[in-house]
Amino acid sequence: QTWTHHPHHHQPRILISTISITRLHIMRRRLGLFHLFFASLLVCLISAQQYKTYDIEVASLDWSDSNVGFILDPTRGAYRTTNSGYDWFLLSNTSNVRMSRVVMDNVQRQSLMLFGSGGQRWASNDAGATLQYFSGNNFNVDVGTIRPHPRTTRLWLGMADCNTAASTCETIATSRNMFASSTYDKVSYPRLRRVEWGPQGDILYLTAAGEYGYMRSNITSGGDLSPVPIFPRNVFGLQITDRYIVIGYVSGTQAEIYVTNLNINPSGVDASLYFAASFPFGQDLPNLGYATLDSDPSLSLFLGHSSSASRDNGWGNMYMSDDDGIEFTLSMEHINLQFYYVDWMRILDGVHIANNVTNYDQYSSRKDLRSYITWDNGGRWSTLTPPEKDINGKPITCTGSCGLHLHGITAYVGGLSTYTYATDSVVGIVMGVGNVGETLQNDISLCNTYMSRDAGQPWKQVMQGGSTYEFANYGAILVMVTTTGQTAFILYSLDEGETLHTFQFTENSMSIQNVMSSPGGKSVLIMGEDTSGSNKLVTVDFSSLLTYECSDNDYEDWFTPQCILGAKTKYLRRKISSKCYNFVHLERIESRQPCPCTYDDWECDVAYETTNFPNGTFTCTLSGIVPPDPPEHCPPGKPYYVSKGYRKIAGDLCQGGLNFDAIKKTCPIASSTSASFTMTSSASSSSSSTSGGDVNPPSGGGGGGGSGAVIAVVIILIVVFIIVGVVVVYKVDSVRSRVMGVIDRIRAAGSRNGRHTGDYSHSFNLLADDDTDDGGGAL
Repeated sequence: QTWTHHPHHHQPRILISTISITRLHIMRRRLGLFHLFFASLLVCLISAQQYKTYDIEVASLDWSDSNVGFILDPTRGAYRTTNSGYDWFLLSNTSNVRMSRVVMDNVQRQSLMLFGSGGQRWASNDAGATLQYFSGNNFNVDVGTIRPHPRTTRLWLGMADCNTAASTCETIATSRNMFASSTYDKVSYPRLRRVEWGPQGDILYLTAAGEYGYMRSNITSGGDLSPVPIFPRNVFGLQITDRYIVIGYVSGTQAEIYVTNLNINPSGVDASLYFAASFPFGQDLPNLGYATLDSDPSLSLFLGHSSSASRDNGWGNMYMSDDDGIEFTLSMEHINLQFYYVDWMRILDGVHIANNVTNYDQYSSRKDLRSYITWDNGGRWSTLTPPEKDINGKPITCTGSCGLHLHGITAYVGGLSTYTYATDSVVGIVMGVGNVGETLQNDISLCNTYMSRDAGQPWKQVMQGGSTYEFANYGAILVMVTTTGQTAFILYSLDEGETLHTFQFTENSMSIQNVMSSPGGKSVLIMGEDTSGSNKLVTVDFSSLLTYECSDNDYEDWFTPQCILGAKTKYLRRKISSKCYNFVHLERIESRQPCPCTYDDWECDVAYETTNFPNGTFTCTLSGIVPPDPPEHCPPGKPYYVSKGYRKIAGDLCQGGLNFDAIKKTCPIASSTSASFTMTSSASSSSSSTSGGDVNPPSGGGGGGGSGAVIAVVIILIVVFIIVGVVVVYKVDSVRSRVMGVIDRIRAAGSRNGRHTGDYSHSFNLLADDDTDDGGGAL
């Protein structure tokens, strides 16, 4: 049955529709009780999934937890669910208000604020069950700039008094009682471009057009909002990840990227610990933009190489850093850039899929794209191995340079409603739409839907034609729906694509735009338009198909099929044979087992070029200036490293096997023998001068003996002063060494290790454009 939503009418959940009940009564009159049992069972199986239809346009979907969520409709208002998205009810106070955003507290997710047109606001401390209304009078904060504090409840900051045309604002706004007050504190600051919480949560970073580009202010401990410059440069880009702060600034036609590692600069305030990123071609970049794509296990930077006339439709090169985030080596050239998004898809830590523009030097309207995958964080790339058979069991034939090619995020923002998709909640499983051939087909009708259960190898076809898809209940439910033409059916699976079932989710066909779900819910939300062009939201409930909660026996160990970053990783994930629901997200890393080192665990060091061989090996040849040996900053007695031309990929855990470790040396220490010889020579010279060359000095006079004693005392004092001086210099140098530790690591070419947690964000920054939002394009 199709339910038309009414804001004040709560429809009870039913197992079978009223149409089925009517047919059941007819069957009861025609059949005996014995036949009625089987007829009832058949109806229940057919109606195991329920669905409802709403006239809702989904502009945004936000979840307070796995049960409570909010949909903002651009014209109708805000809707709320309390059962993971199956039932939606209009918040009557927001009826017919053009809604713009939901902001939730990062500490207490039940505290939130809804924003509507004209500065209208609704605050709640119980996840929207009750709302407190504030009018839009004197509220001039740009809603899109509001940032809740990462660790302090009710505290937020933003920008106010903004000039949309100039993309600048005039005021910093903060509030310490965001969800219960209509007022906020503010301080004037002209031409403001960006405000963000810093890595420790008590530092405010901001950029201002044409002035000091990087500033801070401690406001959580009661300090004022007066900005203090710590990096006075013309900054146009700012990204803060779990491990790094990356900034970009422009000087004329050139740009530079500066990075600080938060392991040595935790607050990010020490300007002396920001270092210019070093690339194989130097530090100066063409002013065409960059993107920070990943920071786990190393920093990934995409540098645009498009012309200024079409830099939203071009390509760029990917560079991967060492563990410090400073020294970068080339990973892949000519990666696709479209609509300020980059075709770079994360599968697992160290595993990525990227789309390469093969005709980068000659395309006009069509790009020829090929998909590649890496299992060592960009050190080596290979094509995706296509499946041998299609979904009907027929062999897949392909000639020439054959591979499986998948649409990336640029296809989604370009309107194809699909892209290569992987999520940590369903570890190792990847979904994608594409084709087998030499290059990727732009026509989605010529593509099929593919799936891998082992992080990108092998692949199998799971649906004919293109589709959009979603995993619900942490992977217990897979839903696919075609994006070609209109449809009234979905395909769903409870065993990760091994078995597919068809379900009719609407009586009237729809053009599908997206499929979504709550983090752990057992319902899916299907969004699209009906034949008349009206927006529709259909919710399908699968709870009756997952009859029990998963126990320990429903989970199994899953190992990555090959070594990834020098280790085989064991995860815990649900068995495909279990028809249970996940109560919490339990797919997690259990252990990592190091692998013997191979060429896959190494890359060429900075100032070295790679020469690849067909057997998978390579050599690294010096192409730049030989680093000084020892380095310029070399504290006496401290170790340093001389590169063999190779370095271990950042985050790699391999042990033994192929060894290209740098040679460890020790910074020279001043020789004590040399110092003693010099002082002895000086003393002998003085003594010889005093005695006038006499072997036996005259007796009876005290002058000679007194003079010798004085000289001895002077020598002793000199020695003491020299020893003290050496100790002091060594101590000062040790302190300097700790502060400048990153410099040693930059100059020391060698292997780096270590695991760390990162952040995944795409943001393409056009450094020369004053009207570009520094955070634009974030995924």
